[in-house]
Amino acid sequence: MADFAVVVGVARYPELSAEGIAPDLDGPNNDATAVLEWLVAADGGGLDRANVKLIRSADFIPPDPGNPQPAEAEVERALKWIELQTRDIRGGRLYLYFSGHGFAPQLEEGALFTAEATQVSPSYIYAHDWLRWFRRAQRFQEFVLWMDCCMNYQQSIPVRPLNMRAETGTGTMGPAFVAVAAQTRSALEGEMADGLVHGVFTWTLLQGLRGGAADERGRITGESLKNFLHTVMPEHLPDRVKSANSVDLQPFVRDDGGIVFRRLSAQPMYRVRLAFPPSAAGRQLQVWTGRPHRLVVAEPLAGTEWTGELVRGLYLAEVPAAGLRQGFQVTGTGDVSCELPGEGPAAVAPAGAGQFQLDIVAQNAAATVTVLDYTFQKIFTATGELHERDLPGVYKIRMEIGRDMGTVKELIVLLDRDTAWDSVAARPLPSPAPIPGSAFTHESHVWPFAEAAAGKGIFAERGPGDAALSVLSRFWGGEPRSTVRTGPPHPMQGMELFRSDGGRLAHMTDECRFDDHSRVDRVAVWERNLEPGVYFLRLMPETGRSIEASVVACAGWLTQLAIQRPNIAAGQQGIGGVVPNGDAAVFMRDLQQFSGHSGQEAVTESFALDSAGGIDLPPASQDAVIEAARIALAQKRNLLAGTRGTNLQKLLLEDFDDPVAGIIGGHLLLMAIDAAAEPEQARARLFDTAMARLQGMVGSWHPDVAALSLRCTDPALRPDTPFTAPPMFSRSWQLIIEASYANADLVPASLWSRVHANGSIGPYFIWATDEASRAAHAKQLEEWIAVHGSRSAERAAATRPAATRSAATRAARLAGLPVAASGIIAARNVPAAVRSILAVQDVPAAVSDDGRRLQIPAAAAETLWREAVTGQPMP
Repeated sequence: MADFAVVVGVARYPELSAEGIAPDLDGPNNDATAVLEWLVAADGGGLDRANVKLIRSADFIPPDPGNPQPAEAEVERALKWIELQTRDIRGGRLYLYFSGHGFAPQLEEGALFTAEATQVSPSYIYAHDWLRWFRRAQRFQEFVLWMDCCMNYQQSIPVRPLNMRAETGTGTMGPAFVAVAAQTRSALEGEMADGLVHGVFTWTLLQGLRGGAADERGRITGESLKNFLHTVMPEHLPDRVKSANSVDLQPFVRDDGGIVFRRLSAQPMYRVRLAFPPSAAGRQLQVWTGRPHRLVVAEPLAGTEWTGELVRGLYLAEVPAAGLRQGFQVTGTGDVSCELPGEGPAAVAPAGAGQFQLDIVAQNAAATVTVLDYTFQKIFTATGELHERDLPGVYKIRMEIGRDMGTVKELIVLLDRDTAWDSVAARPLPSPAPIPGSAFTHESHVWPFAEAAAGKGIFAERGPGDAALSVLSRFWGGEPRSTVRTGPPHPMQGMELFRSDGGRLAHMTDECRFDDHSRVDRVAVWERNLEPGVYFLRLMPETGRSIEASVVACAGWLTQLAIQRPNIAAGQQGIGGVVPNGDAAVFMRDLQQFSGHSGQEAVTESFALDSAGGIDLPPASQDAVIEAARIALAQKRNLLAGTRGTNLQKLLLEDFDDPVAGIIGGHLLLMAIDAAAEPEQARARLFDTAMARLQGMVGSWHPDVAALSLRCTDPALRPDTPFTAPPMFSRSWQLIIEASYANADLVPASLWSRVHANGSIGPYFIWATDEASRAAHAKQLEEWIAVHGSRSAERAAATRPAATRSAATRAARLAGLPVAASGIIAARNVPAAVRSILAVQDVPAAVSDDGRRLQIPAAAAETLWREAVTGQPMP
């Protein structure tokens, strides 16, 4: 059986680059070439060159401004050529590789923007859908999809169904290996060791395929390649992004098992240099690895260095006589050089088959604790704390808050006795809120945030039943302003607050406290007592487009927003919607706790003062836990899976005093319930209890609380009235949309009209308000529904009596419309008289499914469909 491949690299995006949406790329041409070279190499994929279609921007030089390439049609021709080659003879393995700008129509399913993409018409190849079609048709025995693209979740781009007749084989679908550069974030490129620019993912992938991912038997399998990508890819991330919060630490990889990419005669060895303090000279060096651990090096040090060769894995080096003990890793990417100054007791050789206790308690209850064995295989994962027993051996302990490189802290240890660590910290929390000790905070940011959190100032003057709102906005560059030629604009620039009836409440730049003399990133605070209700915060960047998000103010509560705005150089608009970089945090403070306190007393009571007089929060502070949980929600990480996160569940769902904690906890609990293999009645009861508590704290009218309550098992807790305002969180909107397919009245047309061009920033629900973005989204919806409408009309006409079909054909010809050979007419642009003949009564399941995915409420999806098919608006 022959193997086939399609390799695509799109580096030039004339329209997107001109619009400032997405820049041209340097890596895809190089990456596509490198992947081709591996595919056709005798010691690589071994494919016949004639069976590989290579499509790159570099192949269309000079470019034609009127016809950007590679375009969608060009790539589709290559994919359809593969279909033609395997129509009669099943292939062996299919390779699909795509590099360029991309997005995720559905979570963990990639699509590649093609060269002609624009803001209004985002042309693309839905790569995962093509893979799915080939698998269902069983055209190959094995399937491989590699994508070096961003995977930002773009639900606002309506993807068209694949224009291929459905085909299902009669056997069992072959295994697939799918690897995409990111899980929910951006992918990166940079200059690599060969002096060329490559995607970090592709560079790492090819290193693994060339031998780095070989397992102990010398095989490069789907499992070993997945392990390699997860372990090694962070090493190649540029230093400038390792502390950022916009790039995934690891790629998304799905391995069905059974795929072997290469077989080597032996596992590769890598040169290792270890350097020790002078006290180690002349002493015995021992290097351990394995599970149970075993000695692989035992020899005296001639000086303060040792060089040798080791296979890929985790190791612990020690010089017992000098009290030195430290772990290191050989990742399989090349030579290793380590300074080893660590201290510790002498290793204990394993005796028998006994196991040791390993107890790890994270400083933040929402942190993920992971344990990997000496081959980098993940063996334990927990949320907040981990308590396990295992064989003695060399392990890696990973502490992380999020998938970002800047949140991860790793430690290589030898488990040769019962071991416990308490209050273990990951790296600083990447929060937009200036929580003390977080990653993006200057000391000058902390006081304004703490004062608002403690109810200082204006909030003391509130009237009975009032709510309060505090908005802190800041830029983050990390450097004093004196080192930068031009500072950022006003932190509140372009920000306005509107009432739900559309009336403007505030130009926030005009009414905020702002210190323009700070030498570091500037901060501004806007505060006001308000009537309870839903307000809309509007942000108008310099691009001329604008977005809004809901802000909910509840009686007796202070809603506190902390907004981190992007640096001007980094701020870019997202494809398919206005989604600028940046982040926000939201908290709610009980105003009653401030009664009788002066501002400074409240600050002192709410925040512990450290020895330097600055503000510090205790390690397990509620704000830090809420923020870590919010980051997990944004990244769709299931912190409460199975029995994980018992303490976190208590903090977010049982003992919370911040309603935002309960909202985030409710969404995380639903994520765990939905992912469970069996119904979880105890957790369903916990969810109902948490929702009842939330309703008692802020009222059942709060749109996020009402959205969550739609999932309560107790009917008395579920709302049955229409939503009049959008929620703050994207997952809340998804719950409302899902429920609308059982009760179409939940989302009135007026609400959908306001928010239809929607998207997300982190976990928050946002929507475009400028006409250009709204019109672009409306056009995309038109194009999407037209495909469904045409197909539905064709299916309906095909099932009608011949006389009816003849009448439709005659009517179409009289109208001067094209008629297909089958006598079925197209639905678009058909006069009403003809449409009436083709009237379809029931909305197809495909429209409903797509409507849910695209966050279109049921009534709106039905209206769009009926107008597309019949030309008749809904009554």
